[in-house]
Amino acid sequence: MSKEYRWGIIGAGHIAGSFAKGLKVLPNARCYAIASRDGEKAASFAAEYGFEKSYDSYQAMLQDPQVDIVYVATPNNLHYTHTMMALDAGKHVLCEKPFAITCSQAMTMMRVSREKNLFLMEALWSRFLPSMITASRLLGEGVVGKPLLLQAEFGIHPVYDENSRLFDPKLGGGSIADIGIYPIFLALFLFGDPLSMDVSSIPAPTGVDMTTTIVMTHREGRMSVLTSSFAFDMESDAKITGDAGRLRLCRMFHTPTKLMLRRDVEEKETEIPVEMVGNGYNYEAAEVMRCIDEGMIESDIWNHSQTLRLLDIVERATKDAFLNL
Repeated sequence: MSKEYRWGIIGAGHIAGSFAKGLKVLPNARCYAIASRDGEKAASFAAEYGFEKSYDSYQAMLQDPQVDIVYVATPNNLHYTHTMMALDAGKHVLCEKPFAITCSQAMTMMRVSREKNLFLMEALWSRFLPSMITASRLLGEGVVGKPLLLQAEFGIHPVYDENSRLFDPKLGGGSIADIGIYPIFLALFLFGDPLSMDVSSIPAPTGVDMTTTIVMTHREGRMSVLTSSFAFDMESDAKITGDAGRLRLCRMFHTPTKLMLRRDVEEKETEIPVEMVGNGYNYEAAEVMRCIDEGMIESDIWNHSQTLRLLDIVERATKDAFLNL
């Protein structure tokens, strides 16, 4: 196993708590420091998840020489600022998705990480999950023949609040950037860059996209139909249909989930076993530490180029959503 790494987290919200639980199953990960602008919230988080130190200032935590890696878990619009703060402090960084608001911001973050020889990765946890890796392997083995159609959706129905990070444009709100990024990722992961992209959207009262459907065409006659929404709860699964069958990543496909396979020659779906450890966030954290052990500044599984490709589609789709209203 690798050396022990002391993790610090910026932001003490729900996603930070889930990530902290993931760290607990990794013997080389030490839950060291949590920082929040609310000192009481930071102290409560530290007590709940077993962190050694809590800070009421992000900068104070970043000045702690014991912090090796920083996980940025603040609202979307702050990812750039807090990642840059951490890099400037000489810390390796795992930044929650979306990596940034614009590709220009992302490229600056990546340039600084290279200049400082610091590891930097987008926390797209789905890429490292056993269910996602197994699905990719099965498709490569031809279990559904030639994959031709991806139908992926992600819909939740939160209480509308114009000040929520989900709906406030100043906080980087909108369904595309927050949850639509998962169907988009899956399309790029399975089928590659789109040849064309059509976007249809319905806005929230604040102007961010409430519901969006993206239709992409890909090489070799493949198509992706992707939907994200804050207006209603959806099955939030993903179906890959080929010319000889269908593979389904079940509800909440972006999380650790079960896989169901139906070949055209069979009468029913069968479940594909997937081995799973922890809550899923441990896999991306393990990748960060593996890469740092090997002296890498980006992952060879989810690298900077792939992050930029994904962010480019998110940025373009968001712009198209407004243009097509």
